[in-house]
Amino acid sequence: MLCALLVVAAVLVLPRPVRRLPGRPRSVAPPAEAATLEDAAVALVLLAAALRGGGGTLECLEAVSTVDPTPAGRELGVVAAAQRWGEGHERAWSRVGPGWAPAAAAWHAATAAGAGPAGLLDAAAERIRVAESRRVESAVQRAGVLLVLPLGLCFLPGFVATTVVPVVLLLLGSLG
Repeated sequence: MLCALLVVAAVLVLPRPVRRLPGRPRSVAPPAEAATLEDAAVALVLLAAALRGGGGTLECLEAVSTVDPTPAGRELGVVAAAQRWGEGHERAWSRVGPGWAPAAAAWHAATAAGAGPAGLLDAAAERIRVAESRRVESAVQRAGVLLVLPLGLCFLPGFVATTVVPVVLLLLGSLG
């Protein structure tokens, strides 16, 4: 009787295995969204503030990763977990996107010098913001050029047909 109760309790309490039906594709989790550069810069400022507050580097990385709901927080959590598992700083920062390169360089410089990384992380956040604003400004200028080209191609034939052709016909008519 006791065995039967234990089996019933185990069936009710333990999660049921998910069975895959034949011919049915497995569901694939959507790929994780990468952090934007602006989110990364904000996360670095939060991390620098936490480090200035006196926390340890791993604890601050984990704290920012828990309070930052953006993908940048998740990526800082990846760095923290990698370091927690014993990976070096370079390897841990290589696990996140290339947008974190200034942060990785600042982190490496601070640890190599034995200094606190807060000031360098603030500078890295500023470099990320400046690079992103330059990229956006360049894209806006490129879009302006790309918008003018079709407009010129559309209006140039109309301009030639309404102004240049009548003047040339008038001049040819007065010569002959």
